[in-house]
Amino acid sequence: MTAPVLVLVMPLTATGQATIAAHRLRQRLAREHPHVETAISFAGSQTAPATLPEPKPDWSEVVLVPVDLTHLKEPPESVRALAELLSASHPDLAVRISRPLGPAPALLGVIDDRMRMATHRAHTQEIDALVLSSPDAGDRRGSTMLSRMSRMWSQHHHIPVRQASGSSGALHVAEVVHSLRREGRRHVAVGSLWVSISPESHEHDLAALEAGAEVVSAPIGDDVLLAQWAFERYCSAAMGSVAEDPGED
Repeated sequence: MTAPVLVLVMPLTATGQATIAAHRLRQRLAREHPHVETAISFAGSQTAPATLPEPKPDWSEVVLVPVDLTHLKEPPESVRALAELLSASHPDLAVRISRPLGPAPALLGVIDDRMRMATHRAHTQEIDALVLSSPDAGDRRGSTMLSRMSRMWSQHHHIPVRQASGSSGALHVAEVVHSLRREGRRHVAVGSLWVSISPESHEHDLAALEAGAEVVSAPIGDDVLLAQWAFERYCSAAMGSVAEDPGED
């Protein structure tokens, strides 16, 4: 029996750089696990439709793996909608959804690397506050993990860390940066938990910089951790194997 196809469901829309990141992540998986067929799709947004994978004639089952760094237990609604659309378009295709990749402390090392590159490019010598910023607050477990990561990041760097998101309201990245500057923090850096560059992430970055942030790190991108976790989530959903939760110690 052939293994189900692993479909990486990237957030938001298939823009140029987001598509490049998705293909690079898929290529990582293909190199590490050549016995598993892989494909990509995009969950879409309120302003752009989802991008479905085009099933091949020999596909009988797919596992959708949400490449989402805020939801830890429950797939985002956009991924559920994509699964329903795929099932309706291809009734003979069995469609499953794995758990999302979710946030995890190991990502802080990746964000630190991205932050060092951003501060070097900006010739920034001093940082006195950090913002851990994500596209949204995630599900209940994801939100709890994001709070935990913020505390860990603060303990590691010995400076205040605040959470922010691309959503509107008090936690919007611009509001959080403004709040830190009102507290007297003049050198604020924003660490990005966005997966890839998109119009939405670009808008987020501009909002942070206009609010007074000195630097905003690049998105996570096609990091090896994401490929590793995607395969673990796939295995858990497709084969019933026990994959270690990256959100647990």
